[in-house]
Amino acid sequence: MNLDTKHRSLTKSELHLMNLLWDKGEATVNDLLELMPEPRPAYTTALTVMRVLASKGIVKASPGSGKAHVYTPIMTREEYTTGFMEETRNTLFKGSFSALLSFFAERERLAADEVERIVALLRKNQQPPSNSPKRVED
Repeated sequence: MNLDTKHRSLTKSELHLMNLLWDKGEATVNDLLELMPEPRPAYTTALTVMRVLASKGIVKASPGSGKAHVYTPIMTREEYTTGFMEETRNTLFKGSFSALLSFFAERERLAADEVERIVALLRKNQQPPSNSPKRVED
């Protein structure tokens, strides 16, 4: 799914409910409210947020038992996160992945195994230097 982040960016309230919905898979507003710690928002507040998410094309509302609708995510957490992080990289870091990574690397203390995992991912996705001749396999 192509994420238009300007149209589909989520507010803090929307993201909170979406995280619950992504974890659960599908839920009614009451189901989501039950997962929230006190003080919970009013039912009508949560319902309004879910209707907005449906109008943005983030969730699908299907008739459930009684009057309640069952909400199902249309957009995955990964799709949203990818679009959000691409927008963050492009707007705050001028499109530079290394600037984005450096921002976090300078502020976080990581365990050795986390550093090793990140370095392995970077090596896996590393492009060959542009000034070196390409090897021809025999």
